[in-house]
Amino acid sequence: MVRVLGIKITDRIKEAGLVQKALSEHAAVVSTRLGFHELNDERCSREGFMVVHLAGHIDDCEELAAKLKGIDGLFVREMAFSHGLSDAPMECEGTTIIGIMVPRRDDLGPAVQALLTTYGCVISTRLGVNEVYFGEPAGLIILELAGDRSQFASLERSLREIEEIAIGRICFPV
Repeated sequence: MVRVLGIKITDRIKEAGLVQKALSEHAAVVSTRLGFHELNDERCSREGFMVVHLAGHIDDCEELAAKLKGIDGLFVREMAFSHGLSDAPMECEGTTIIGIMVPRRDDLGPAVQALLTTYGCVISTRLGVNEVYFGEPAGLIILELAGDRSQFASLERSLREIEEIAIGRICFPV
């Protein structure tokens, strides 16, 4: 099974140290992590997000997830890819993160890439990770979406037309 945690940190100044401590204590199961927050010339948001790709013994992954869920000021969501297509809901308010598991990435990757290019104007952040899915090389793509929500649904519908890929979603409240 492939697991991804999405974390919304409501106040980076107060909670970031606690999150870092938990991730460090469980570093053996953290395969990849990506953190981001809004930053421009006028603003540095105290709200932040993390995507954590887990790999390792399931009990250790569960322990990390439980520890993070126990930290006040965090919203922790999970995406798991275990068997075929995910039934992620199409409607989502707030920050939206989509995971795409691409088996046979040499065969299916070009079609997925073409769609992501087509919908590039709603993809704010993208992370690609090499993965093993059912014993075969695969690609895990994590997307943070922003902008026109009708395009989010259109992107998902188009992705679901590609047989064999699995799609998951993490939604955070506004």
